[in-house]
Amino acid sequence: MTPTHCILVALSLCVIASSAAGCKYAVDSYTTSDAMIVTEAAFIAQVNAECEDSPSNLYAEVEGRLLVAANAGPNKYQVSWLDDFKKARRGDYYVKFYDEAGYGQLRKLLRDGESTSSVTPVHSAYVRYPGAYKGVWVNSEFLAAIVSMVVLYFAYTFKSKIVS
Repeated sequence: MTPTHCILVALSLCVIASSAAGCKYAVDSYTTSDAMIVTEAAFIAQVNAECEDSPSNLYAEVEGRLLVAANAGPNKYQVSWLDDFKKARRGDYYVKFYDEAGYGQLRKLLRDGESTSSVTPVHSAYVRYPGAYKGVWVNSEFLAAIVSMVVLYFAYTFKSKIVS
């Protein structure tokens, strides 16, 4: 074998070894779609970790907020947060997930007031929020009152024309 082939084989073995050691994450998300009966928008991101040695705890950062992921079963974690409908914006929310070591580094940098860009998350994902239905612009009760007032007006004007 030539030295080039040896290097290629060694690099491919390193890639295979690193992919076997790392975890594969899959994220499913849910957001509130109806604002008629609730006061806040709920965001839920469920993380499935496929790896031999899964992290005991998982943490998340969403727009500067640090959140603890609840353990939802073997290799499953769930992160949730609430936003007021007035503050919740439509679009994608960028969620970064950290293990214990990354979370410790992140907390230390935040405590010291330094930039957190040097801490790499174990996984990151987007949670899409399309907005929530807040109801019709004109309530049916208001529309019925307006229609009845218009009918009453025409009835009285028609009656006054008949009487005169």
